[in-house]
Amino acid sequence: MEAVEPVYDLGRLERAVSALIAQAQQLRKEKAALQREVQQKTARVATLEGQLLEANQKRKDVGKRIDELIAQIDQLDAQLETDPAASPGANA
Repeated sequence: MEAVEPVYDLGRLERAVSALIAQAQQLRKEKAALQREVQQKTARVATLEGQLLEANQKRKDVGKRIDELIAQIDQLDAQLETDPAASPGANA
């Protein structure tokens, strides 16, 4: 009786494993590069958020100052209406 040898293509298996190892190494490099990119973008977002908060605060401060100036103008107008001697041309 003749012994049956298993037919394994060990060379093909070795090439497949080598290809998978190379692919895994490449994927690790890509992952590291993507992680660095994400970290950089996260830092950029944090910077922009800080700038946005600062700009919003400045906008609020300017709005408050404008409201104060309008109130002062309204007060001066009211004074001019009640005090005709203070109006320009009253001395003419």
